[in-house]
Amino acid sequence: MGNKMKERLVKVSNIRKTFGSGIASVKAVDNISLVIERGEILLIMGPSGSGKTTFLSMLGGLLSPDSGNITLDGVNITQMKSTQLSEVRAHTIGFIFQSFNLLEALTVEDNILFPSSLTKEDTVEVNKRCDRLLNTLGLANRRNALPKILSGGEKQRTAIARALINQPKLILADEPTGNLDSQSGLEVMMLLHDIAREQNVSVLIVTHDPRVEDIADRVLWLEDGRLIDRKAEKHVWVKDPVCGMRVDEWRAVHFVKYNNHRYAFCSKRCLERFESNPEVYIKGSDSPTD
Repeated sequence: MGNKMKERLVKVSNIRKTFGSGIASVKAVDNISLVIERGEILLIMGPSGSGKTTFLSMLGGLLSPDSGNITLDGVNITQMKSTQLSEVRAHTIGFIFQSFNLLEALTVEDNILFPSSLTKEDTVEVNKRCDRLLNTLGLANRRNALPKILSGGEKQRTAIARALINQPKLILADEPTGNLDSQSGLEVMMLLHDIAREQNVSVLIVTHDPRVEDIADRVLWLEDGRLIDRKAEKHVWVKDPVCGMRVDEWRAVHFVKYNNHRYAFCSKRCLERFESNPEVYIKGSDSPTD
C-alpha cells in the first residue's frame, strides 16, 4: 500500500451471529473483530459453511449481527434502520456476486446504470461515469448487448462496473471468480487490484480461489466462526503429493515424515496411500514442509 498513511474505513467489533437454537444452533460468526483500511484488498477464505457469506452480508448491511458493532466510514451501521441502511448501500458499498445477478431484460449499459436510480445524483455525471467504465472495462462494444449473449468474463466485468457506478468506498465481492475460466478470473482479479490501488477503494473478497491470494494485502481464514490472519501466522500452502490438492500446511492434520522430509495431506485416505508406496508419489512433489 506504498507510503500512504493508512486510514480506517471499516471497524468490526466483537460481532456474533447464530442460526437456530438449542443443540441445533450454529455459530456462523463468533466474536469477530476486524479493521479494514482504505485502499486495502482483504481476502477471506475458509471451508464451505464456515460463515464467510454471513460475515460479508453483515458488513454490507444485508444481515444484522446478534451482538457487536460495525462502523463504516465513521458511522455505526448496526444502529441503523432499514431505510438508512439502503442509503448506505446505495452510496458507500458496491456488491459483486459469483452469479453476476444481472437483469436479463436490461442491456449492459442499463445494468450498470441501475444502482444510480437509487440515488439523486445528476444524470449527466452518472452517464459520463458509465461511459468511462464501459471503456475502461472493455465493454464499450457491448453497451447495448443483453446478458444472455455475454461471455462469463463480460458478465463479471459488467457486474464490476455496476458496483462502481455510484463510486463506493467499499466493494464486497462474493466468489467473484467462481464462475469464470482461468483467464477471465485473472482479468477480474487484476481489475479489483487496480480499482483498490488507483481509486483508494477497499475491497473485501470472499472466495475459495487460492489464486486471489496473489493480489491481497491480507489473507484471513474463517472457520468455526473465527478469523485467523494467514499471512501473520506465516501459513504456507503446499501440495498433497497424492492427489495434488493444495493444503494449508499450518492447519493440515495429516502428516508423515519420510526421508527427513515432512509431507502434508488433505485427508487420511491420501496419507494412507502415500504410506503404502511413498516413492511413487515423491517424485516431482513440492510438499515437504521442512
